[in-house]
Amino acid sequence: MDYDLTDAILLGLKKNKRMKKKPSSQSDIATHFGLSKPYVNQLINGRVAPTENTDEWIKKICEYIGI
Repeated sequence: MDYDLTDAILLGLKKNKRMKKKPSSQSDIATHFGLSKPYVNQLINGRVAPTENTDEWIKKICEYIGI
């Protein structure tokens, strides 16, 4: 079975939700970093142009989730 980054992030969020830990949703991520909810969704689903800034946000999101 092959996972991509989107799957890993969503699985991490689901795991956190089951364990009642934060972040457990994209809204939690948006609030923590002060980003808009649609932008976080676009980052996670890969619908943002690949730039250094995008890569940095994805790295921060992954660290925050714990993956």
